[in-house]
Amino acid sequence: MPGDLLRGGMIGAGAWSANQLDAWQKVNGAEIAALCDRLPERLVRIASQFDIRQRYTDPREMAAREKLDFLDICVRPASHAQLVRLAVANRLPVICQKPFCTSLGEAVEVVQTCERAGVRLMINENFRWQPWYRKVREILDSRMIEEPFFVKIEERARTTLPHFEHPQAYLAEMPRLILYEMGVHYLDTLRFLFGMPSAINARLHHVSSQMQGEDVQVILLDYAHLTAVIESSWVSVPIPGIDTPADGSPALISRLEVDGPQGTLSLAVDGTLSLYTDQGDETWRFSSDTEADGRRATLQHFVDCLRDGSQFETGGRDNLETMALVWAGYRSAETRTTVSPAELLREAGEPAASPKQAP
Repeated sequence: MPGDLLRGGMIGAGAWSANQLDAWQKVNGAEIAALCDRLPERLVRIASQFDIRQRYTDPREMAAREKLDFLDICVRPASHAQLVRLAVANRLPVICQKPFCTSLGEAVEVVQTCERAGVRLMINENFRWQPWYRKVREILDSRMIEEPFFVKIEERARTTLPHFEHPQAYLAEMPRLILYEMGVHYLDTLRFLFGMPSAINARLHHVSSQMQGEDVQVILLDYAHLTAVIESSWVSVPIPGIDTPADGSPALISRLEVDGPQGTLSLAVDGTLSLYTDQGDETWRFSSDTEADGRRATLQHFVDCLRDGSQFETGGRDNLETMALVWAGYRSAETRTTVSPAELLREAGEPAASPKQAP
C-alpha cells in the first residue's frame, strides 16, 4: 500500500457528491476509481463531470468487480447500515457520511460489527477539520484565554422560509431536521474543542409548513466548568453585518464566541477570527475556500490513517458520542428534561466513557 495510489469506490451521486468528489481530487495518495448510483442518469452526469469511467448501479457489483482499497458512502442515513455491512463483507475500510445511521441503536450495532470484523470505519464529520476551528483549538491549547467558561455557536439563516429551495430537496421530507442535519456538526465541533459534555437540554421548534421536521434549535450543554449554547434558526431573517457579512456576500460560517478569564475568541461569519484581551487584539482571516479545504483535510486524514495505521480522529466509536448527543437532544426536547448522553449509550448497548475534556 505505501507509495501506491489507493483506489476508492464511492456510493452516491446525489446533491452532495460533487462537493465530495471535488475534495477527493485534491487528496494526495488516493483517487475515486469507481462511482455507483441507483439512478443511471444521475450516475452518468456526475461520473462524466469528474471523469470516472467505472460506473455501477449496484454497489455489490462494484465491490465484487473492482479492486478497491476503500469505500466512500455518500448517501442518506437510511442506507448507511446496509452499505457499511457491504464494506465489512468485502473487507474494505470505509468512510461514511454524517449523520450516521437512523438511530443510536443502529449506529452502535454497525460500529460493533466493524470492530468484530476488523474493518476500519471513519465518519465524514468534516466541520472539525475546517481551518478556522483548528486555529481555535490551537489557541485554546495555548491557554491564551485560560480555561473557557462560556461558548456559543449562533446561526440565523433564511433557509426554510419564505420558500424552501435547496439542492438537497429531500430535506423537506425529513421528520428530524435541523438537529439531525446541522446540529450534529455543531455538537461534534464542540466535542473536538471542549470534550464530551455530561448532559444536554434542547428546545426544538417546527416553523415552516414546507418542512416535516424542526427548523429552529436551542441547545444547552453541561460541562464541569463550561456552559455551551447552540442557537440556530433556518427561518429567521438574517441581520446584515451580524448574520451575514456587511458587504452582502454569503456567510462562510456560523458565529462562534469563546469566553475565558483572560480573553474572548470571536469567529465572524466572514471567516475572521479575533482574539480580544486586556493587552490588545489579534486577528486571523480565512478565505472563502476554507470550508472546501476542510472537506479535503477530512479525506486526507482518512487516507493518511489508512497508510500509517493510525487512529481515525472521527472513527466509528468516537462518533457514537456525537450521535448520542443528537439523540439525547431529541429526547430532551420531547420530554422537556435534561438528558445524559451516556445513559442513552448504555441503553443502546454501548458502555459510555466518563465525560472528558478535550485533550
